[in-house]
Amino acid sequence: MVNYTIKPTSIRTKTLDGLTGVVKLVEWILEGELNGQKFSLPQTTVLEDPDPTSFIPLNQITEQQVVQWIETAVDLQPLKGHIEYVLNKEAAKASLTQENLPWAPPVTEPTTPTVPT
Repeated sequence: MVNYTIKPTSIRTKTLDGLTGVVKLVEWILEGELNGQKFSLPQTTVLEDPDPTSFIPLNQITEQQVVQWIETAVDLQPLKGHIEYVLNKEAAKASLTQENLPWAPPVTEPTTPTVPT
């Protein structure tokens, strides 16, 4: 099962109808994790104008409130589906052993040149 996390990374505000610091745009990342594999999709969401009676001043907004706004404004299912698809491919690939191509020259470790002192 994929575990998902929404991580707000930036907000942009404006003054609207006398309200200062109205959050109008949120940049955020949806990250999924499956069997030690992680994949993230950066996103940008424009938020609706707030109800003046329930407006929260910028200095009182919490990360969890912003996450709730994102969850309300965005249909996360297509994004989660894409992340799950990528993670399933990466998890399957991680369970396999990487081999050198039989026809390719052998891979050698680079040597560090010695510098005379």
